[in-house]
Amino acid sequence: MLQRVRDEAINPLDLYDSWRLNGAKKITCLVNFFFLTLVLAILPVENRYYKNLRQHFYFFYPQIQRNRPKLLDPLRILIQTVFLLFVRFDPKKGQRSAQAVNVLIEFFRKYIGEPVLKKVTRLTVKVDDRANSKKGILLNKKNYVLLRVLLVGSLLSCILAVTQPFDVTYQLIFVGLMWLLAVLLKPVKNNVALMLLIFISIIISTRYIYWRITKTVLLTDPVTAVCALLLLAAEIYAYIVLVLSYFQVCWVLDRKPYPLPKDTSLWPTVDIFIPSYNEPLEVVKPCLLAALDLDWPQDKLKVHMLDDGTRKDFENYCKEIGVNYIIRKEHNHAKAGNINHALTVTNGEIIAIFDCDHVPTRAFLQMTVGWMVHDQKIALVQTPHHFYSDDPFEKNLSIKGDVPAENSLFHDFIQKGNDTWNATMFCGSCAIIRRKPLEEIGGIAVETVTEDAHTSLRLNRKGYSSAFISMPLAAGLATESLADHINQRIRWARGMVQIFRIDNPLFGKGLTIPQRICFANAMIHFLHGLPRIIFLLAPLPFLFFNVYVIFASGLMIFAYVLPHMVHSTITNQKIQDNKRFYFWGVIYETILSWYITVPTLVALISPKHGKFNVTAKGESNEETYFDWTVSKSYIFLIILNFAGLIYGFYRIATDPYAEVWIILINIAWVCYNLLVLGAASAVALEKKQVRSSPRVACNIRAQLELKNENSISVVITDFSKEGLGIKLPTPNLDGKSVADLLYLDMPLHITIANAGIRYRFIGTVRFFNKSKIGLKLHLNGLKENIEYIRTTFACADRWSHSFENLHQDGLLHGIHTLVKFGLNGYLKMIKNAPPVFREVLFVIVRSMLFVFSLLPQPLDLTKDLPLNRQLNKTEC
Repeated sequence: MLQRVRDEAINPLDLYDSWRLNGAKKITCLVNFFFLTLVLAILPVENRYYKNLRQHFYFFYPQIQRNRPKLLDPLRILIQTVFLLFVRFDPKKGQRSAQAVNVLIEFFRKYIGEPVLKKVTRLTVKVDDRANSKKGILLNKKNYVLLRVLLVGSLLSCILAVTQPFDVTYQLIFVGLMWLLAVLLKPVKNNVALMLLIFISIIISTRYIYWRITKTVLLTDPVTAVCALLLLAAEIYAYIVLVLSYFQVCWVLDRKPYPLPKDTSLWPTVDIFIPSYNEPLEVVKPCLLAALDLDWPQDKLKVHMLDDGTRKDFENYCKEIGVNYIIRKEHNHAKAGNINHALTVTNGEIIAIFDCDHVPTRAFLQMTVGWMVHDQKIALVQTPHHFYSDDPFEKNLSIKGDVPAENSLFHDFIQKGNDTWNATMFCGSCAIIRRKPLEEIGGIAVETVTEDAHTSLRLNRKGYSSAFISMPLAAGLATESLADHINQRIRWARGMVQIFRIDNPLFGKGLTIPQRICFANAMIHFLHGLPRIIFLLAPLPFLFFNVYVIFASGLMIFAYVLPHMVHSTITNQKIQDNKRFYFWGVIYETILSWYITVPTLVALISPKHGKFNVTAKGESNEETYFDWTVSKSYIFLIILNFAGLIYGFYRIATDPYAEVWIILINIAWVCYNLLVLGAASAVALEKKQVRSSPRVACNIRAQLELKNENSISVVITDFSKEGLGIKLPTPNLDGKSVADLLYLDMPLHITIANAGIRYRFIGTVRFFNKSKIGLKLHLNGLKENIEYIRTTFACADRWSHSFENLHQDGLLHGIHTLVKFGLNGYLKMIKNAPPVFREVLFVIVRSMLFVFSLLPQPLDLTKDLPLNRQLNKTEC
């Protein structure tokens, strides 16, 4: 009976013949044949679970080709099997959750973990509620002495935990206990649990840095000393930034708009400043129209175009629409000088500043000015920078909607932390500033090329407060290309280091300690260029020259380095959540590191060097191309790391005295560097972009009027400054297709409702099929143009964040994403490389693809398979 079942299940000889017919080599077929025979001899194939596994074998093992096996497929199957045994999949959320399903872990979770978790949750929630209440423990002066005692006790405990010498066994026990505590705290969603996680991470990381300084630096010769000290300095820098960042966002303030007085006579007068230099008029028009339409008493609102380019077409257009046109004779100090000149010829109580490509929503002033009316000490109210066009990462990697935008972490989260400590930073646009404090500090700062951050620092030094409204109330154009993005960040990096040198927030009067920390961290963050390059090169001295950059055994490195990385990753993931996914921060830093290193070091030595460069906006690409100029630095680092990889394997194969484990650790480091560099290179493939006006995805209901006066309900799926994308309903008009009634250049009317008012526009058909229409609009006159901006770009809730629905799938998915984009970068380089380099790059990618093919692969939970239902314990 058993033999019959086995024969029905699978015939290895038939499979062998099939593999040979499909071109598999004889040795490959023999290896897979013997492996399959061994599996059939061991597994109870008559079991119904085995039958289910066989039926969906290629779902559970996606890396195995169906008809043509590979030589190492048995190894791939074994690795994937172990992965499936120890990872449980959550089909409801579509996410993987790395939870062991063996009995011991289940027992711990049910009888120990869950009860402890409930108690921890109740305790932290009570403390969190009291801390957030007006009579809470943190605000009660009677408890200040107790709090200070607790802080001193915590500091002494931290020092003891950091400096206590442990051997390897006790170190592993210590970090194991800290890891268990972190696992218990991670699911708890309140500030106290987060602060405890931060405290644990700081202890582990500080202990690691203490160990690195006291135990692992070898100074036997000059070369070893230089390499070891450079890596140690880079790690100390990263540690300082980590700790300061923890403080900055440990208890973020999610400030909401403050209501304005009902009596509009109490509302202040507002001047809208829109500075421009060389941007095209078509880029600036939406900003001007939206500013004119702001919901504010017209006798208290004036819109000013600050044209540093002195262009006649701008002057004529401003006269046409009723905007005050301001120019100056001396064009010094770039944007800062332009705004300061405008201050001398205007008199509004409040200044609202917008970059000329930013389009404010109609409610911008209603949402921001209330705090200034309520608190006369508030001199600055900043809102997030949001972009309706794709940045280079979203465009070139096609990740929009899947990964948070590159700027999201700062504008949507870190600024909330700054607001907690009254250290909100002015970002140059989408903000309002009170005129009197601004004039007290001499106007916008002109000493650096980041005049905005420097201005907010000076306002805080004068004792004025700042606020951050965490609502996107305006949207603009992102940088068009990777080169433009890098040039913009070079200016930011140079400017922030200039401030650090000439007006260091750690010194001088007027700032609180938290303000000093927040401003200092923002500035030293841009010094990451050199440390990141050091990390990318650090494993090479040992691989090439046997130079110990970390003088320690493999076991000690495992006991100290891994906990530091794990705890900082867990804590940052808890903090950043849906604002920054795994490894993306490293990719962003790697892209910039080479290019900001020299400007920031020059700014440290000579802060007066450097000039203001304007970020290009509204450009287009006529064709797809790979930017080899930008990629040169990445290619240089790739060549060095790949050479180290090859030489490391060569040492293992030829040197009988080689320290294999240390070499393998450095090889793993090199592989990680190669993946990061590959992902950075992938962004350099600039995709074709012929539209000068980007389309914005939306979901707006409207009425479409056809030529025969029939009206149908449609959905606008995207809009731009020139037209609309319209989705047709199903079924269509009277059972007939609307497309049958359309023709190119056919005039159509569309009606859009906004705030209870209906707006009617006319356009012509530029494209259509059975489900969609592309409509080119014909807007006539100022009134109609303003109405269109009001219903699209300036609609109050238009820029509500899409990232709120984004969630990280876990560390395994992050690793898989890094590998995917890393290899994708090399494939892009191969495709676009000159023939002389193509073969070399091909060898690199083939090697990395081979290693990647051995790794376990995640499952596609969208398929209708047994995994998508709840499995019982036996099936698990």
